[in-house]
Amino acid sequence: MPLLTDKKTTKKLENRLLEFIEYGMTIYYLYEEKRTNIKDLEDIFFSKDDEKSSFLYSKIMKHIKPSDLKKALERYSINNKKEDNQEDSKYKKELNIVYTEKIINILVDNKNEIIDKTYINTYNYLLANLKNK
Repeated sequence: MPLLTDKKTTKKLENRLLEFIEYGMTIYYLYEEKRTNIKDLEDIFFSKDDEKSSFLYSKIMKHIKPSDLKKALERYSINNKKEDNQEDSKYKKELNIVYTEKIINILVDNKNEIIDKTYINTYNYLLANLKNK
């Protein structure tokens, strides 16, 4: 993989991703509902400052209501059908991965600021690994 980051940065991004992915579809839902903005999402995923990233993530998490979790699942399960006999937890995990990837793609396509290509490549690599598990 070209432009792969060093092990420390890869681990940092992996830790972020594993935390943020737990609510990927809900964060995407908040974005679609205009209850979070592109700048905050950029800073969550692509900030080099871990404290800033964590702070903004907690800020977004404060905006999540229990009904948002339900509404996000209802909205996105229409386009992503659950397989027969698939466990609910596994299905939700897959949806969270799909919608976290969508967030990252929106951020990359937005190009308001130059995003570090090594971060993009590392996230793509990590997401691909999560999909294959």
